[in-house]
This record gives sequence, structure tokens and C-alpha cells, in this order.
Amino acid sequence: MTDEYDLPPAAFDHVSSMLTLAKRKHQEAMAMVGSPDANAIPRLRQVLQLLEEVELLAEDAASYVETDAVAGALKELQQQQASIRLAIERLEALSRRSPWASPLPWIVLLVVAVVVLGAVG
Repeated sequence: MTDEYDLPPAAFDHVSSMLTLAKRKHQEAMAMVGSPDANAIPRLRQVLQLLEEVELLAEDAASYVETDAVAGALKELQQQQASIRLAIERLEALSRRSPWASPLPWIVLLVVAVVVLGAVG
């Protein structure tokens, strides 16, 4: 591992590109969290996929530059992924029992969205 000042220009550009792409994917995922629709499960799975891609990019960048900020961002990202997985599990369990019969899936989704957006902000 090295700090940012020891990186050759090509490596610095590579890390910068990875982090820019990761940021863009993360913003897209967070925007999708707050978009209500009739069936949230497929959308949340797509959010989770985007967050997993962000994690891969961030881990790759961390292999070049190790900082507390990167480690903290990865930890926060993993917490967001866990929240989305939990929301998916809860929505799937509710849909198996009585799809659309309860407002609970929407309440769970709203709570998860607030938690995720609070963690990002």
C-alpha cells in the first residue's frame, strides 16, 4: 500500500477514474432507493448489485491507496448493503404471506431509505 503522493501519474489516474465511477454508481443506487413503485424487490436487487459494483471499485482503489477515509467509506458501504439485503428479505417474507394486503412493505422500504440516506449524508 502507498499513499496518494507516492503514486505514479498513471496509477493516480486509474484510482481517480475508479472512484469517480464508484461515486456515480453509488449516486444512482441511492436515487433508486427513494423511487417508490409497485414491486420494490427487483429495484432493491438492482440497488444491491450497484452497491456491490461500487464495493469492488472501492476495494480496487484501496489496493493502491490505503487511507482511513477509504476504509470508513467501505465500512459504510457494507452497512448500506446489509440494510438493502434486510429490506429485500423482509419484503420477500411479506409478499409470500399476503402480497399488497399490507402497507408494511412500503413502511419498511421508507425506513430503509431514510437509514441509507442518513448514512450517506
